[in-house]
Amino acid sequence: MTDDPWALCHLDDSFDASVLGTKGAQIQWFEEREGLIEYLLEEFVDLLADVGELDEDQTEQARERFALLVEQNPDNRTLVDAINDLASGLRRIAWLGPLSELAEVSDEFASGLRTYFWTQYDGDEDDPDAWVPEDLWPQLVECAQEYMEEGDF
Repeated sequence: MTDDPWALCHLDDSFDASVLGTKGAQIQWFEEREGLIEYLLEEFVDLLADVGELDEDQTEQARERFALLVEQNPDNRTLVDAINDLASGLRRIAWLGPLSELAEVSDEFASGLRTYFWTQYDGDEDDPDAWVPEDLWPQLVECAQEYMEEGDF
């Protein structure tokens, strides 16, 4: 894995998951943005197609729409918003971006993860979502999996 891997955090947004009381949350790591985008265009679309019960033609149309969204939205935040609009009621992306940003940006998911992280690692009470220094990134990666299962986002 690279020094600054990319994370994709997504959760089940369908009716069935809420009835079962589980988020169906997943976090996946990629060496670079290109690998993450490739996953979105292939496996993520297949996942949506399965949950949304799309036929082959609808699935191919969704794949083409996702490819267009990726092309039109080079900024990660706008891409996430566009994909979430399209996948509404099926799956929701909570985070898409590099670990370096997850460790420091002011974003609802990233800040929540860091707050959760610092409760595990005796953080500063005055700054509960403080940035995470690079030497603690391996622990942040481990903590992210727990946060996906237990966090409130």
